Formats: sequence, C-alpha cells, structure tokens
Amino acid sequence: MSALNEAKAALNVADAWHRLGLPGEPRKSCRSPFREDRSPSFSVYEDGHRWKDHSTGKGGDVCDFIATALNVTLADAARWILEQTNARTSARAWPKVRSITPAKPKPPEARKPLALPPLDKGTVSDLAQLQELRGFRFFAGLQILSNRGQLGFATLKDGTERPRCWIITDDSRRNAQARRLDGKPWQSINAKAKTLPGSQAAWPIGASRIGNVNTILFTEGAPDLLAAATFAAFDLPGSFEAVAMIGAGLSIHPEALPLFKGKDVFLFAHNDEAGIDAARRWQGQLIEAGATVTTLCSDTKGRDLNDTITAGERISLI
Repeated sequence: MSALNEAKAALNVADAWHRLGLPGEPRKSCRSPFREDRSPSFSVYEDGHRWKDHSTGKGGDVCDFIATALNVTLADAARWILEQTNARTSARAWPKVRSITPAKPKPPEARKPLALPPLDKGTVSDLAQLQELRGFRFFAGLQILSNRGQLGFATLKDGTERPRCWIITDDSRRNAQARRLDGKPWQSINAKAKTLPGSQAAWPIGASRIGNVNTILFTEGAPDLLAAATFAAFDLPGSFEAVAMIGAGLSIHPEALPLFKGKDVFLFAHNDEAGIDAARRWQGQLIEAGATVTTLCSDTKGRDLNDTITAGERISLI
C-alpha cells in the first residue's frame, strides 16, 4: 500500500472535517459544511471514508474533501493528508509541504441549461406501449401526465440506435430523466434511467406544478410517478399533483421545499432499506417545510408503488 493510501486509511472524511474546524457534524444525512444548507443534503458514509453533496453532485474520498474544503488541487490535498498523518516519504518522493491557506470560496458556477430534446405528448401507440411496459390496466394516468407536460416522448440517439423514449420533467426545466420505451437499458451507460445533462437531480419533478393543489403524491423514481397518476386517476377524488425524486440517495432541493408548505403529502416508499431511509429523510424535510405527510408502503418486501398497483396489493402506513 502506498504512503498516501495508508494516510487516507488513517484519516477519513470525518477526521478531516473536525481537524479543519468545519461547521456541523459529519453523518449519513447532514448539512453541507461548504455552503448554506437549510435542509440536510450532504452524506458521509462507508465508515467516514466517502462523501457526497447531493445538491451539487460533488463527492469522493478524503482527498477530494480536502481539495474542496481548502479550494486547492488534489496534489496539495494529498500533501496536507500526509502532513497530518506524518506519513510523508522522503523528500525525493514527495516535495516539501507548503502551508496551505484556504482560498476565498469560488462564486457558484452558473447552472448549465437542461439539455432537453423537443418533446411531444406521444401517440396513442406510445401511451399504449408504455402502459403495457409498466403493467397498468389503462393509460388514463399517463394521459394526465402527458397533458400536464410531466411526461413527454422523443427519439434519442443511443449508440448505434435511435430508440423512442419517455421522459419525465416539469415546466421549471430543472430536472429530466429519460428511459427507453422498449424497456431496454441505455447502451451508453448500461442503466435503464438516464438523467439528462444540466439536470438538478435533487429537484422533485413536478414540484413546480403544485401551486394551489392541496393533495400531493410524492414518489421515488419515474415508474412510481406514472403509477401514482394511474392510481389517482381512478381511486383519488378531487385534484392532485404527482411529484417524483429520481434517486433514493438524494435530499429534496432546498428551493423546492417552500412549495410544499400547507400541503397534504402522500409519500409512497419503496419497501427496501434504501427506500425506507429515503422516505424518512424526505418526510422529515417536508414536515419541517410545513407539510402534512402520510407515508405509505407495500406490505411486500422489495416492492415499489408500481409493483404494488400492478399486483393489486394493499398499501400500508409506515
């Protein structure tokens, strides 16, 4: 093991956080030490050796953490770690460590625009194919989302293919995720879901629409967004809006939270460890923002809302 790897094993992100005197406490869900963070959107995990800022998308090991905290290069961060752990090798292998003075924080970079292709509402054939793909009996819920601009269709390039795709987004144009209509994974990333460039992944898709509507269906992932609208189209009286977070590891974007004040939110959790953890995190954020939250989950381990609806199963409070 190299001297640097030994030093990184001896001094983790949590240790570096405290040695630098950064505000707050490093936890699996905590506030960022690098910026104003009204709601926890930062994680320190893997026994304190990895970190992730869910709002900015930055993360990595202790070396990346030091470089971000001190606004220095990775080489300087490595020297700082070696100095802190007295793990420097000979001067021939490692130059003398210079005193590192934290630089002034860089101004936030302007957000790149969302790379959203031209969308259409989809043909009857598109809606029927998506209905069959997701296992729904009808496509009324899909039609609702299409009419609201939360579900669109486009043809995108994927390697040597140009498949028809379905995309979830909203009129804020802050976040969008695409999936192939044939259900296959994207060749380019070997995953079924592709978050489009320029997306703010922590933005709940649909949040910009909730306005004066009181009933909000809050879900994890694009399939559950479709499932929530399908469920509501037949079983929920009155008006509603459906919202989706696109990943269990994300915290709700702080700019979206005020939109939920005074709302009745029904939060549908995935019945797995990551899904339950995410639901509890989002529930806490929403309650702090002033929402009334009812959290529901399938009785069957491993199932999400889409699975539950297609199986005709009961959803229980958790």
